Amino acid sequence: MAQGLVRDAEIERTLKMVLQPLQKSAGIGGSRVDLFIVNDRSLNAFVAGGNNIFLNTGLIRQMKNKEMLQAVMAHELAHITQGHQAARAANLASARTAAGIGLAVGVAVAAASKSSKAGVGTIAALQESVRRSVFAHSRSQESAADRASIRYLKGAGVSPQASVDVLSIFKGQEALTINRQDPYVLTHPLTSDRINRMKAAASTYKPGPSKQPPNIDYWYARMIVKFNGFIGNPSYNLRRIKRSDKGELETLARAIAYHRQPKPAKARREIDRLIKMRPKDPFYHELRGQILLESGNAKAAVSSYRRAANLAPKESLILGGLGHAMLAKNSGASVKEALKVLRTAYARDPRDSLVLRNLALAHARSGQPGQASVVTAERYALQSNFRQAAIHAKRAQGLLPRGSVGWLKAEDIIAIARKVTPKKKR
Repeated sequence: MAQGLVRDAEIERTLKMVLQPLQKSAGIGGSRVDLFIVNDRSLNAFVAGGNNIFLNTGLIRQMKNKEMLQAVMAHELAHITQGHQAARAANLASARTAAGIGLAVGVAVAAASKSSKAGVGTIAALQESVRRSVFAHSRSQESAADRASIRYLKGAGVSPQASVDVLSIFKGQEALTINRQDPYVLTHPLTSDRINRMKAAASTYKPGPSKQPPNIDYWYARMIVKFNGFIGNPSYNLRRIKRSDKGELETLARAIAYHRQPKPAKARREIDRLIKMRPKDPFYHELRGQILLESGNAKAAVSSYRRAANLAPKESLILGGLGHAMLAKNSGASVKEALKVLRTAYARDPRDSLVLRNLALAHARSGQPGQASVVTAERYALQSNFRQAAIHAKRAQGLLPRGSVGWLKAEDIIAIARKVTPKKKR
């Protein structure tokens, strides 16, 4: 079954805040470690394709506090710093995909098309069979990662008890049949030694000054509300909130639930209340834009997204949403502005497939079919659909001047497609 990625500017920012003290403790604070959220309710986390940590939505929602999530992150971060991916190179080469796990990760890293049901969207990505066969760690690697993760947690001011709490969730799963086990058990073999090592580390831990980012508990709580709101049952979520409770997180939960039902008028009432509470919060303005756009009010959505972009000008996902709303407005001036905005969003995150789709549409509406075909070819390539990528790249070369930037990009895509696309048997 194909998996997908969840993309959301606020959630990604929060996860980076959660990871920040661990990176600093590991001595790689200045290095780039990318976090990706897999839209999968099973409990799993893994490292793939370089400094990329993948976290399942099911795992994030299962963690009872940020410290438990940091324990998972510390372990996966240790696999990166210990160089365990290189040790598994032979495993990667035998992955049962068209071009090995490299392509699968390439798809997973590509961003998603926005959808209210998923929160912010999904794309075709990592297959379960590939994850299970490729990401399995040896017991020696797990022990090494455990030891390193203990250092990272202590250095970040987090008790290793958080790791004990995480491992306790999976402790009874090894007795289950493989089909009933969560992927984390398959990819991270549990042993009594591992659990005992964590318990010993927790027993000797002496807490010191907090090294957590400011307001991390607030942002973490907001993130969980978003996950539960966009993934959980909206009617159930509404029943859990007292009508008299007008707190910020409760109002956020109601706004998302009403949006998904859908009850747009009630959703707008709740999101407007949130903006009155925090008028300079870009993510609430972004959510208002999403609610308006998906309920058919593109003009008002543009205003909300524009306000969000002004408050957070470096957030490529917000810029992508603004460009999307401008295209939905579909006037000559809005298409011209959308093309400019989407180009900026693409420059900041060239792996966002929604931006690529909308950028191609903006080029087409602007009378630039060659550029539209190049961008479409690039989007298909990110999704590992190299047959379609080659078709659009060849079309682009027929429309663009030979040797131009777009023509050369199309040439690169065609060359890659030839390498990875299996030849037809005669």
